[in-house]
Amino acid sequence: MLDWLHAITDLISTIMLSVSSNYWLFVFLVFLVCVGEAVFILGLLVPSLPILLLVGGLITTQNLNFWPIFLAASLGGIVGDAISYWIGFLLKDKIKTAWPFRSYLPLIARGETFFAQHGGKAIFIGRFITGLKAVIPGIAGMLGMKWSYFTIINVISAFIWAASHILPGMFLTQWLQSIGLSLELVILFGAVILAIVFALIHYHRRILLALAPYLGGFGRSIESRWGKPDIPH
Repeated sequence: MLDWLHAITDLISTIMLSVSSNYWLFVFLVFLVCVGEAVFILGLLVPSLPILLLVGGLITTQNLNFWPIFLAASLGGIVGDAISYWIGFLLKDKIKTAWPFRSYLPLIARGETFFAQHGGKAIFIGRFITGLKAVIPGIAGMLGMKWSYFTIINVISAFIWAASHILPGMFLTQWLQSIGLSLELVILFGAVILAIVFALIHYHRRILLALAPYLGGFGRSIESRWGKPDIPH
């Protein structure tokens, strides 16, 4: 796994480092990455998590100005999700028969189910879930969510999403440098930490219910609130 990580990281590092000497080109590249990762289905092909963690690392190691990069990442996420929304809004159910979207019908169906369960919150939550983040905005458009409502959630979640990816890369790089480890480990540590955080946020009820038997009175209150009611015989 580390060999594979090293190869991928070297490739990304080479590209980002070669561009980072031209600051505004680097900012534009960050913007394009964040647009691409949010566009309907295309986002499946863009590894935004390792790239943005590395961006955070480069901000630290190259002493780059944080705010333009952060704003570019946020704006890219907003634009990408907006593009996805309008793809869904304009195509509606034709998405399921149009190329290349028809090749991803199970993922689209999963996104529809997730959207039906969470409504507007799906736009926010879905941005942090691998796979779903590439279809949820398009499904919001396909199902006719009001544009103004979608935009409010899109803008707020994009800023939080960008910060949650770039800042860990910055902090991890500072820590790794302090103990003499390499920048490439930012991706490994960052990916694991973010995966744990996102899992805790998304599956907190299931996790707490699983731990409830060991939490005494607090556990019983969790079971009474979130547990399934007993079915009478």
